[in-house]
Amino acid sequence: MAKGAFTGTAASTEIVAANAYRDGIILQHTNATAIEIGIGEAAVAGSGVKLIKIGDTLVLRGADARAALYGIGNGGTLQYQTIDTLSDFHPVLGT
Repeated sequence: MAKGAFTGTAASTEIVAANAYRDGIILQHTNATAIEIGIGEAAVAGSGVKLIKIGDTLVLRGADARAALYGIGNGGTLQYQTIDTLSDFHPVLGT
């Protein structure tokens, strides 16, 4: 698992690189400036998945989680955590 933080800019910027071994990722918005997320492609202002409020959360699994993720939103911040195995994501299924 990996943890990290991201601060958006006025241009689409990579949050995490593609990773064929990643099973999931959780992104949580941490300030009041909105961030748009691009899954496997550049983020575009005004389109796609948008995190608006503090605490808004995006959970990706499978192919979407393995893709590179990009963000755009000048000054918007988020934290993320990757999940490398299904058992890390869902303890019941891992037992």
